[in-house]
Amino acid sequence: MISQGTISMLKITNSLFAGTLMLFVSCFLVAGNAQAMMLDRVLVVVNDDIITYGEYDLALKNMRAKANASGESTPPDAILKEKVLEQLVFEKLLQLHAAETGLRVTDDMINAAMVNLAKQNNLTVPQVLAQLKQDGMSEAVFRKNLSEQMLIQRVIDRDIKGSISVLDSEVDGIIRNISQNQPGRVYDISNIQLPVNEDPSPTQLEQATQSANKLRQDILSGQIGFATAARRYSQAGNAEDGGALGWKSDEQLPVLFADALKNMKEGDISEPLVSPGGIHLLKLNEIKGTKQQLVEQVKARHILLKATSKIDLEHATAEMQKIREKIIAGESFAVLATELSQDTGSAIKGGELGWMGRGDTVAPFEKSMYALKPNEISQPVVSQFGVHLIQLLDRRDVDVSEQKRRDSIRQQIGKRKAAEKYDQFLKQLKHKAYINYRIPVNEL
Repeated sequence: MISQGTISMLKITNSLFAGTLMLFVSCFLVAGNAQAMMLDRVLVVVNDDIITYGEYDLALKNMRAKANASGESTPPDAILKEKVLEQLVFEKLLQLHAAETGLRVTDDMINAAMVNLAKQNNLTVPQVLAQLKQDGMSEAVFRKNLSEQMLIQRVIDRDIKGSISVLDSEVDGIIRNISQNQPGRVYDISNIQLPVNEDPSPTQLEQATQSANKLRQDILSGQIGFATAARRYSQAGNAEDGGALGWKSDEQLPVLFADALKNMKEGDISEPLVSPGGIHLLKLNEIKGTKQQLVEQVKARHILLKATSKIDLEHATAEMQKIREKIIAGESFAVLATELSQDTGSAIKGGELGWMGRGDTVAPFEKSMYALKPNEISQPVVSQFGVHLIQLLDRRDVDVSEQKRRDSIRQQIGKRKAAEKYDQFLKQLKHKAYINYRIPVNEL
């Protein structure tokens, strides 16, 4: 089901790292009577806007329903309620900032998002709307919720992701560090992030570290499982997943984590690790090495005669057959390509296209090209561009793992920078904002 709680509570953090706003129809329940929401008690005043009890209650129910559907336990009520309300405050701040700085979401943008949402779930827009109606949410309410989340995503794209850059020297530095330590290692890890006050005093930090140590000992002694502890106490976005971070290489991890993992064995739980975001406990579930990734590439050249109509195609095919016969008789493919090919970019190079992999060209061309043996010449091949004659020059298997590795490092550095920028940005918005909690969380 898609509900306001689902959209508001679960997707904004994911969209920061995923780069797109992904909303899934599989989350349809707990819409409740969303339209009725909301002339009720004011919980929080945020600048000149408010968060109502109805909004909070719907988000809270949605969080619990998600946990129940997945068979996971939820954190204690006090922690869960605090998390839900804090996230609603952050979202309100982002929405207000978007409006103040001129960002807008048009009806056309919302319509396009709804079409994409339907396609992602193999549905039509009317089918999505019918399911929403069945679950008690009107189209108007859903469009409003979707608009708010799209607005938040636009803030993230402009003010956070748009300000992030990754230098080649940063990528090179990480690769050098890895090669000097344990190259090729990847880790399956889980994380518990315990909160600390902003700018904590030494005493507060010591107390928080002691609490983390106590929790670590409870896990090691078997009093509580790591995943259960993560769901109950972790402030990280993956808490509901038992703290699972999945498989990560050194370059995909903060230096603090990577350094700790060097001396850990499978099943170990780290000592408390202190970062600006809190105090962390890491569990190393499994270690494995990376594998070489070989991709077949082919080197080819072609001659193109452009054609669009049926008559043009027939004529071009006949002409191309004559050209092929000349090449078979001994004339130079490269010379004829330079003289006759209407692909001007490759004609000046004797028709050469360079090394290509699967997916680099249109399907009819690719199928014929990959079916050839080195130096073999195809029959005339028809594509959307016209008629081709292809000669395969060579084949090779290329290890693309190094480029993939660099791309992955660059992406992960960008994600880390974006996450840090996101936290700083929210703190700045919160610092400048007027926020008045009308009802304390412990009274909800």
